[in-house]
Amino acid sequence: MTESMDVIFYQSETTRPHQDHIILHEIGHIIAEHPSDDRDHRDGGTPAPSGATGSLRRTCYDSDYEREAELIATIILEWASVLDPLRRPVGPPADPPVERIDSSLSHHQGWL
Repeated sequence: MTESMDVIFYQSETTRPHQDHIILHEIGHIIAEHPSDDRDHRDGGTPAPSGATGSLRRTCYDSDYEREAELIATIILEWASVLDPLRRPVGPPADPPVERIDSSLSHHQGWL
């Protein structure tokens, strides 16, 4: 049995939100089980690291795979922005009715 792993490379010289989007885009490829491209990388793709069998190129966004990965990243980011404010606040306990509502809304596991 051969072990494998996914490694995500992202641009370090950009904003944190852009880095998050890049990472989620790559996770989108993993979730959708897009095939890797182990052809040569003369056209600007990132070569596979030592020992890796292939890498996905990220130089154009006109393929169905790229659109699907973008959609997955966008959906995850949208859900994160909606669910982020619902996190339980840190601090003293709220009044019982507020605590009950907060408790109901904070159990969003499975919404995705």
